[in-house]
Amino acid sequence: MQHNRFVSTLFVFVLMSLFFFACADSGDHSQPAATGNGNELRPVKQLLSMAPTEMTEEDLDQLRLQTGGMTQEEYEAKYGPLKKDEEADGDSRNAQAHPILDTLTSAVWGYWDKVDIPGGLCGNNSPYKIFIMKSKGLWNWLMGYTNDVIVYLEPGGACWDYPSCTGQAGIRGAANPNGIPDNFMNLGDFLDPNIEGGSPNAAISPLILRNHPAGDNVETANWNKVFIPYCTGDVHSGNRVATYVDEATGNTITYHHVGAKNIEAVIAYLKQAFPKIDKLMITGSSAGGVGTLTNYHFFRKALKPNKCYMLNDSGPIFSAVSDADNQYRLHQKISQEWNTGYLVSKLQADFPTVNITGDFGQIHTLLANAYPNDPLAITMFTRDTNFSGYSYARFYDLDESDPAQVEQILALWSEDINKLVATYDQYPNLSYYIPYFRNMNESHCTAIVEFTGTEYLDTGIDVGDFINDILNGNPVQSYQEPVNPSDADVSDFWMDLVNLLL
Repeated sequence: MQHNRFVSTLFVFVLMSLFFFACADSGDHSQPAATGNGNELRPVKQLLSMAPTEMTEEDLDQLRLQTGGMTQEEYEAKYGPLKKDEEADGDSRNAQAHPILDTLTSAVWGYWDKVDIPGGLCGNNSPYKIFIMKSKGLWNWLMGYTNDVIVYLEPGGACWDYPSCTGQAGIRGAANPNGIPDNFMNLGDFLDPNIEGGSPNAAISPLILRNHPAGDNVETANWNKVFIPYCTGDVHSGNRVATYVDEATGNTITYHHVGAKNIEAVIAYLKQAFPKIDKLMITGSSAGGVGTLTNYHFFRKALKPNKCYMLNDSGPIFSAVSDADNQYRLHQKISQEWNTGYLVSKLQADFPTVNITGDFGQIHTLLANAYPNDPLAITMFTRDTNFSGYSYARFYDLDESDPAQVEQILALWSEDINKLVATYDQYPNLSYYIPYFRNMNESHCTAIVEFTGTEYLDTGIDVGDFINDILNGNPVQSYQEPVNPSDADVSDFWMDLVNLLL
């Protein structure tokens, strides 16, 4: 607990420092050059070890220099030439200088290594890549984490027309329409206006953070981690190259909905990278949650772990066999636009006794029967206005800006949730955690940012406890929270920051 408090305090201080230095005036640089050690750039770690009240103007300027708030020319005009670093690589920022958030990410959260996936493509036909963080160190070896792996599928929107696949539709359209940069898992680069690329995804979920700023750590924090980016607009489940036309201009876009094919290529790589896996967890949020569900069997079949777990965060597939079923129109649309039949036919071939061709919502039953000893879990909010909007709004001509029609959308959503719960209650290895509401991200996704706001009534139990019970082999209880508006307003520094980034 003390360690978590220290990390939280350090992180808050560092972020406040970063924003202060980035926004503050650079000051009067006409002062005479300072003497002392101003000509030698000190490590960020050393500067961060100082109390803010102990830092001199020179210390602050060194931090500003290393976070983009001051150029090297400005610094040298004030303090004199920097001592030459024989190992400098020619970067405009001194080789010793690393942005604060980069340093914090590597020291506290760990390094992500880029892996190019041969044959993989993003929607815009650019090369596909994933990111891996290996579990290292004596402690991890002693605890056995070196053979445990968590695979996290990135969340994001979906697309099946010109505006949504080009990024014009905003956050609900295709995620990463311009592909995946090499520095994708670098939050520091994302916040630095002088550097292209980066994203908030290195910090998106407690499941993949080695040390969570709010202390919401789970067992997977120490495992090997595989982050699977999302750039195909098809919830990691398609295999179709489509052409979309802009009705206003006549412009066209060719878009590669090849998420299912990318997953096949990723699995081929992971078989070589992790030939022996003790515990394997397949998880993801939103579109990544759907992809977790549709691809779980393929990961498990190929990687052959001793123990396997699934957590689908807020990406439900509901049963739908006719137009009388709420999600049926969505199923028909994505089958047509993304060719999900490619993935469905592969699943159907391996499990011919469960008919998922006519009802993809039967995938829950299929997995429950296929893997009776695997804990398979789903979580979502009752008042998730994001995924429910995707599922019904455009197919029932419902206006999401009209509060009354939003309630109609949520009524359809609740109806489908209750049917899914009835299915899950039939199988001992299926479990669910369904809190009522959280005033963040349209009350969408329970396992991102932190677990605050996912508590079940006043019991103190939250989705983190639910996840830990799954991973620790404890008896897993399912939870469906009744109406509980008191959960609505939750806020702290970390949640506010990441919610702003999202």
